[in-house]
Amino acid sequence: MALVRHDVFPEGSLPQADDLLAQGLSAAASHQVGSNPFLIENNIDCEAGFKRKCAALGRIMHHAQVGFRSFDKSCRAYTEIYESCLAQDVIIDRYGLCLDWSMGYPANQRQDRPKGTGLLLAGVDDFKKLTQCAPVAPHFGDFVLGLPAALENTKAALAAGSTAIGNLGQYFTFRLPHWDDDIYTTSATLKALGLIAAQEVEILVHSNLDDGFAALFCDLSCCLGAVLLEKYIVNDLIGATISHCYGHHFSDPTRRMAFHLALAQVSASPGTMIYGNTTRYRGNEQENYASLAAYISVDIAGQNLEPTGHAINPVPVSENIRIPDIDEIIAAQVFAARLVEQPLAQNSSLDMELAHRLAGEMVFGAIKFQKNVLDGFTRAGIDIHDPFEMLLALKRIGGKQLEQLFGPGLQDETAPRGRIPLIPSTIIE
Repeated sequence: MALVRHDVFPEGSLPQADDLLAQGLSAAASHQVGSNPFLIENNIDCEAGFKRKCAALGRIMHHAQVGFRSFDKSCRAYTEIYESCLAQDVIIDRYGLCLDWSMGYPANQRQDRPKGTGLLLAGVDDFKKLTQCAPVAPHFGDFVLGLPAALENTKAALAAGSTAIGNLGQYFTFRLPHWDDDIYTTSATLKALGLIAAQEVEILVHSNLDDGFAALFCDLSCCLGAVLLEKYIVNDLIGATISHCYGHHFSDPTRRMAFHLALAQVSASPGTMIYGNTTRYRGNEQENYASLAAYISVDIAGQNLEPTGHAINPVPVSENIRIPDIDEIIAAQVFAARLVEQPLAQNSSLDMELAHRLAGEMVFGAIKFQKNVLDGFTRAGIDIHDPFEMLLALKRIGGKQLEQLFGPGLQDETAPRGRIPLIPSTIIE
């Protein structure tokens, strides 16, 4: 099956990427990174430099997720988690702030739109007030970029001193209820990326691969290939800095380590965080501690072997049962910190020779996948030098068809997606 431009873009014309990026550039004149306690206390202008310093020193960063429906409780958690952990010699470096998915709608439409259970911020002042509660880096990782409200939410996140903003991965796979205008969504996202690229300091464009195509691909080489494609669009075409997260669906420890090693080879940008392998949380809290120890040990070993600036993310063991409370978040962070103190330069359960071999094969497959996609788009008449067309084409074609058409594995009608995966994903197994 050949890719045809008209099938992907039936519209007579599309918005001009240069015009959208120029609107983002223009907005930068009045929207720059604000201040917060994290930047002040560490005497820095952005988190990316802090991450590089931690990686150079061999210091493993800690990431925690915060975002209760109550704004007041979220502010209290922002302070309490940091202070309680600090009293136990544990430093929380960054918070992932869990906004409600309805924050993805334009602000003037949210009142009448469906809502989830996450944190609702009324405006810029709420963004600012939240990040003033402790010297912890605010990571606005979900429902900011990649959705219709991308530009206005990015402006608010920058004003609050956030220098890691996402989630670009959600652009490719998420759809808000009753919102089908992907032209509007892509335009808003490109404007926001233009604003980010025009900042005076480095902003990490966060992309959680598991929220994008990683959960859909059968071949981990394609997951890594998505990194290369996003890097090409964000870094090369737009001039910003992409930063990747993964982890939800990486259950096999050797392949989890292999992906870390492969990602370190293809990306010079510091990573945001490695997410917890939450698909392994299936039992009660006591049982889930075994799963927490298993994946976090691999992530600690990975940062010791190949420091990438990714923060580890010990997910509370109650997450498969309920929204974890403040004390449960603290308990998980302290547990992980004590594991960091153990002699875990190598993880005894890992076959490191196999992990390095898989990483090499993954990089080879990822490069082939990216080339196949770009060559295929070019043949179809899709402008691979236009970030608007690249983003919208990837979104509309989707992970399943991208892998079918352009995957690096040998074609086989009996295999998933019609190709034999070079490195089978653990989610497929």
